[in-house]
Amino acid sequence: MDIGKIKIHKVLTCNPNDNITSIAKKLKDNNERRIFVVDSDKKLLGIVTTTDLVYKVLSKNKENLKAKEIMTKNIKAVDTSEDLNKALEIMNEIKSFSCPLTENNKIIGLISYHDLIGSVFSSLRE
Repeated sequence: MDIGKIKIHKVLTCNPNDNITSIAKKLKDNNERRIFVVDSDKKLLGIVTTTDLVYKVLSKNKENLKAKEIMTKNIKAVDTSEDLNKALEIMNEIKSFSCPLTENNKIIGLISYHDLIGSVFSSLRE
């Protein structure tokens, strides 16, 4: 099954030079736990999570940092051209129930384990 046909979730993004305070506010205002760091072409550079904010910022009293200073780099993502198995492999490898979805190395959304299972069940009914 082609990943490009599965429902995707919109994602929050920021640029590498955004400050931590604005990122935390954006996460809170959107009730999210993660924000993807992208360049001006929307190429995925990294991710900042609420856990990053606690362990890398608050616990060290370093509120003046920028996204690029605390983001997790080398994020595993699945491309819309890949199949369901690849998405499941990535989720298993990173031990997560969701995975960034890219198209031509640009982030376009987020897919979850539940989305993949729902898609499989829908295709079985057809």
